[in-house]
Amino acid sequence: MTTDAQARASHHELRTAAGTQRRTVGMGRCACLLLPLSLLTACDSASSGGQLQVNEPAGLELYRPGFLQSRKIDDTRVEARVRVDVGDVEYPVVQLASPAGDTSWRGEVQVPQGSDVTLTVDWVETGVEDLPAELGGELLLANYSVDISGINSNRAVDVDISEYVIESTEEDPRPELDLDGDGFGNLRERLEGTGPNDADQIPPEVVIAYHPRAPRIDGSYDSIWNNAQFVDEADNDLFINQVLIDKGVVQPGEDRRYRWGAMHDGEFLYLMVFGEKFGEQTPFGDSDLAYEDDAIDIFWDGNNSKGASYDGVDDYHAIIPLLTSQGAANATGRADTRLDSGDRSIPVDVSMFEFAVCLCNAPEQQQVYEVKLDLQAANIPVDEPFGLDIQLNNDVDGGDRDAKWAWHNDSGQDDTWRFPVRMGTARLEPAP
Repeated sequence: MTTDAQARASHHELRTAAGTQRRTVGMGRCACLLLPLSLLTACDSASSGGQLQVNEPAGLELYRPGFLQSRKIDDTRVEARVRVDVGDVEYPVVQLASPAGDTSWRGEVQVPQGSDVTLTVDWVETGVEDLPAELGGELLLANYSVDISGINSNRAVDVDISEYVIESTEEDPRPELDLDGDGFGNLRERLEGTGPNDADQIPPEVVIAYHPRAPRIDGSYDSIWNNAQFVDEADNDLFINQVLIDKGVVQPGEDRRYRWGAMHDGEFLYLMVFGEKFGEQTPFGDSDLAYEDDAIDIFWDGNNSKGASYDGVDDYHAIIPLLTSQGAANATGRADTRLDSGDRSIPVDVSMFEFAVCLCNAPEQQQVYEVKLDLQAANIPVDEPFGLDIQLNNDVDGGDRDAKWAWHNDSGQDDTWRFPVRMGTARLEPAP
């Protein structure tokens, strides 16, 4: 079982230029709050957070959080709104022009020496129709706020992208982030294509069928799988066809027929994932990192909170390779079984799973991943929504993977391992 978390983290951080950056607050005779808030994400171009100098111009520097990137949101309409308050007094933040080719937001602000300040960053989408008139077409998508006391010396302020709030919860009510009060945040509704100011429009979910008989987990499609759910509420096939990574192997308009289906018996969730077809199979298992080989990613969020970061409670990411470390068809119970956890996930354990794969390299066949997941161990409830995404990694020539597809994440970015908000929604049908 591969558990090289340090290597995975290093690889991901190198690829995405992600990570917490150091910010400092400086003081002079007249305190100048100059916070380079470089929130680096997969789509950021900057390589460092910058430095703070007393009374230095362009002290505020912001990069758009990666979780805001989506084909459903026009990048040119996403803007930052920054304010600094000292008590009841708001101090003006001056926005500055960024250098040519630099997409960061820059600004500067001055406050009196020794002040206790509150810094607030709102990311909004502009030009949104059907909003209350007082919002001026601006829809709040994400909020960050920090209190900084005693601006009187150079010191550091660590800001991480996970500190953004994107949902309103009972513990932390943010009605401005859930405009229509339907329990789904504005950002989630935009990502799902539903109206953030229309409580009658809620994000769709896949209702996973109940069946009392369990399939045998051997990597084959038996008649019990005829009772599984292979379509969503709108009767659309559950295709894994959203391209997240392409190193020149994905042909425009091609249909690889990657798809998934599921059912449950109240105790276990059963998943079947179809991979490469006969004549197109290129199975590889030569990498230390499971996701660099042919493998599936299973993401789930037990309470469907779908925040901007993994919460350490019930957000999971499991990676099941097609091949074992010895090149055989992967399955639990083998001495060389491979199962891995994502970098930000609660660690997954093989005791939660039973799985088997089939290389199935014969006419009219596809590779198969058959998975059994313990609902209690996975914190997945029955008849309550939970987050879910199924993704497929493909290595065509050995070494690093060459392509990746998702069922739900449509951002074009391989970032569900960082942002639970990318997951879709499923619900287990109650027993009759």
